[in-house]
Amino acid sequence: MDPQAPETRSNPAGGPYGAPAPGAQVAQTGRPDLAKRAIAAIIDFVAIAIVNTIVSFAFTMVLGWIGTAAAAAVGTALILSRDVLLEGRSPGKKIIGLAVVTAQGGPITIQESIRRNATLAIAAAASIFGAVPVLGLLAFPLYLVGGLVGLYEIYLVATNQPRLGDKLAGGTQVVFQGQPAIAI
Repeated sequence: MDPQAPETRSNPAGGPYGAPAPGAQVAQTGRPDLAKRAIAAIIDFVAIAIVNTIVSFAFTMVLGWIGTAAAAAVGTALILSRDVLLEGRSPGKKIIGLAVVTAQGGPITIQESIRRNATLAIAAAASIFGAVPVLGLLAFPLYLVGGLVGLYEIYLVATNQPRLGDKLAGGTQVVFQGQPAIAI
């Protein structure tokens, strides 16, 4: 069997991901390769950057530094909620044919998405502080921590280990689900 195109199966009780949530039909085939996850993440963060740039420009023109802080808060909220934005998936995951599921195999909630992506939103949250006079001094240490945590998360994914965010969200994981919108 080709490891790039594994067969789709439903998650049996007692399988590697635990029993499916009641009523949930989640197709799973194991962990996607690093390239697919990276492409999905790039799509997500480019889309968030585009939206955030537009919102930041508009808000800053009208509200000054308050608008910049509000736009940074919008960007942070998008990062935190990205895994449930499109039919329970991030835009990148939907395009690539991936999904985040709970340890039981069901779809994640907004709360799990927030916990899962909190580690990736540290630097974005620093931008909120960076926009506010005087509080901007807090931004640099947060950017530094956010960058280091982000690098560690990349290391964990690259070495096929659960991300810190997945552990914070109670054991979520990225799996194949559905057909990708583009062939990779």
